[in-house]
Amino acid sequence: MDIIDLKILDLLKENGRISYNNISKIVKKTEATVRRRVKKLVDEGIIKKFTIDYEIDSKQKLYATIKIEPDFKDIKRILKELSNIDEISNIWRLSGDCGLLLKVDVDSIEKFNPLIEDKISQINGIKIIETCFITDIIK
Repeated sequence: MDIIDLKILDLLKENGRISYNNISKIVKKTEATVRRRVKKLVDEGIIKKFTIDYEIDSKQKLYATIKIEPDFKDIKRILKELSNIDEISNIWRLSGDCGLLLKVDVDSIEKFNPLIEDKISQINGIKIIETCFITDIIK
């Protein structure tokens, strides 16, 4: 192992997705030389694996649906109060006796219960029937 191999290892350690072409420009060798050197480092067991250093984005939102049974005598007031809650992104009126379906967006699981307890449940004339966390968005 020489200084070029060490530089290649440093570059790959810093960014495992860096292209051989970019490495070749930095170490001033051809792309074929870089490929050959990386293969040799893998074959010799110096590079054991290419991996991902993964952290969950703390700014990733949490989405949920909440089914509500409203008192239809006060539906206009209830809809107005629900509309004023920033975390509620969608309100759907469902057919028949199905009530309302809300989609909520919160910054973290810690902010979900305060949304339910301090905002939504404080509205007179509603009963929360069901809450579902959205685990995967298909389309």
